[in-house]
Amino acid sequence: MQTKPLPLKAIWHLVLPLLAASATAAPYQTRILDTGTTFGSPDPYGPWSLTPSFANKPGPDLGYIKTSNTGTGKVEVHLASRASNYQTRTLELGTTFWPEDNGVWQLIDADGDGRDDLVYIKTRNTGTGRVEVHIASAASNFQTRIKEVGTTFLPEDDGTWQMADFDGDGILDLIYIKTRNTGTGRVEVHVASGASNYQTRVQEVGTTFYPEDNGVWQMIDFDRDRKLDLVYIKTRNTGTGRVEVHVASGASTYQTRVQEVGTTFYPEDNGFWQMIDFNKDGVLDLAYVKTQNTGTGRIEVHVATGRN
Repeated sequence: MQTKPLPLKAIWHLVLPLLAASATAAPYQTRILDTGTTFGSPDPYGPWSLTPSFANKPGPDLGYIKTSNTGTGKVEVHLASRASNYQTRTLELGTTFWPEDNGVWQLIDADGDGRDDLVYIKTRNTGTGRVEVHIASAASNFQTRIKEVGTTFLPEDDGTWQMADFDGDGILDLIYIKTRNTGTGRVEVHVASGASNYQTRVQEVGTTFYPEDNGVWQMIDFDRDRKLDLVYIKTRNTGTGRVEVHVASGASTYQTRVQEVGTTFYPEDNGFWQMIDFNKDGVLDLAYVKTQNTGTGRIEVHVATGRN
């Protein structure tokens, strides 16, 4: 018995729902926040981020580490609360640090008290001749330094430096994502353990990624297996014509990519990109703190949900 081919219209009605489901199933397609904040734009005198310690808050605060042109003559920390939709400033103060830009600044809980401390990873012009870690505690309003130490790393700026708990011992480790001039010809991950006071390297490995600097690199637990994964937020020269998220799993020692997807955002570099579980649903979201060329004339926060 010969069957008749389906007419084109019938095929289209079958395929269209599948295409629609596929489109809506992708992560980072839906924005769950687009808002101006209390901060005027531009304000390009230091790094902006959504702060990582917010277990007892409705969501992450907006943090600004102002490292130059400060009113106090010191590095300053400014916070706007998620509870106010970033309209109310909850902290503005000078810290123990004199202004300088010889490394990377980060807000992260270093002492386990649930508050984000001020970390300075000094990568050049150091007194010890090594990359140094300096930490001022949030408990002291960033007036007391609780760590100042040289590390196993010689000074270099061929990638991204970050503090995170790599080995799950509750102590922050020092991570270097080397993105150029690597020995393996790949992007590399180097980790010095906090337990050794950053003297012992517990990981040094090439990854699935070829060296490039078309975006932002970050180590964070993407798949909730308690291992840090390597995330690349590609913000320019993308194949999809959109900002892209690429993830290599820590379980595979960064050899297997577990996500590669275009997002709702068009390519741009007018601010700071990061992955964070913004709405506390257990899935990482894509956040963009836009600091210049904003439509509102304010620093803006944009978040796309990681949910499918």
